[in-house]
Amino acid sequence: MRVEGKMGLVTGAASGLGYETAKLLAAEGAKVLLVDIDVEGGEKAAEEIRAAGGDAVFRRVDVTVEQDIIDAIADVRSRWGGFNFMHNNAGTQLEVPLHETTNEGWDHINNVNLKAVFWGMKHGVLAMKETGGGSIVNTASALSLVGDPFLPAYTATKHGVLGLTRAAGAAYALDGIRVNCVCPGDMETPMIIKYWEATGDPAQARIDMGAAYPAKKIGHPREVAQMVVFLISDDSSYVNASAMVVDGGLLSKCY
Repeated sequence: MRVEGKMGLVTGAASGLGYETAKLLAAEGAKVLLVDIDVEGGEKAAEEIRAAGGDAVFRRVDVTVEQDIIDAIADVRSRWGGFNFMHNNAGTQLEVPLHETTNEGWDHINNVNLKAVFWGMKHGVLAMKETGGGSIVNTASALSLVGDPFLPAYTATKHGVLGLTRAAGAAYALDGIRVNCVCPGDMETPMIIKYWEATGDPAQARIDMGAAYPAKKIGHPREVAQMVVFLISDDSSYVNASAMVVDGGLLSKCY
């Protein structure tokens, strides 16, 4: 019960890392608002968490709409009486070479991966300053630390998330607000599974992706969720403005 009594929200919570984090937070005593644009998936996720004894509610939120984020934070405060944590997790990917990236594609991935995190942090900080502090955890990426020639726009947004995390963590420490990010490697999420399926040989695609990792496998979202919950909990009270790499050792080697 590391987060018992804490109240907050998780974006992109209908599946993948967001769902696993919301589920673990609720299992350890937190009150969680799950937000996502996927209404069917989000409602199902919240129902599963409640069935397991957790306190969770779903709300449809488009993180590219600032007012949606403001309203979601207000919902947490009015529903449970406080606001202690925020996991800015929603994200998307654009696998297009730099010279083929359109302005529309660039704007969309920046709106989801970076501007939405900026809004979440901005309004999360304002709420936490009024309610006695808290913890913000952003989902960055292993690509916040290195580049991927096939994912230039995605790489840029995740470098931006890391920069925002470091700046905000330093800026609001005296307000009792910690800001950290997790930098996962590849995880078995719907986005990755969709990629495997698109190759025509999902089993081989999984093996090929896992081959880059020391343990020859990719991670499961719950393994990253454990780090997120730690960063939200008081067990990490002196961890701030940090990037916690959860990549199975991927970045430890050159080849």
